[in-house]
Amino acid sequence: MTNELGVSVTAFTRGVVIHLSGPLSSGSAMRLREAIAAVDERETPTAILDLAQVPACDVHGMGAIIAAMKHAARRDIRLIVAAAGPPVSRAIERHGLTDRAELRDSLREAVDELEA
Repeated sequence: MTNELGVSVTAFTRGVVIHLSGPLSSGSAMRLREAIAAVDERETPTAILDLAQVPACDVHGMGAIIAAMKHAARRDIRLIVAAAGPPVSRAIERHGLTDRAELRDSLREAVDELEA
């Protein structure tokens, strides 16, 4: 498994979806930080973090998600975490984020909220 994290962004009228693919680990956490920083330039009210293609997330990756949540909160950007698979969901639970993060089971559910 490579440490390279794929990042792409889909823009909507009321926000963006940041699609991640690959493991979110110490070797790839910086890519997530860069993607979140790029959201600032778009001046969007909402960002969705699509984790459907993220098979694993270590403590450094989880740190990047927490940093993204804090960054979004400081800039008054709504951050939705969507489509986390079982390994990533377990990491989110272990780090106590289930009550602090806006979690959605699927990307479709999150995008429907964005477009509503």
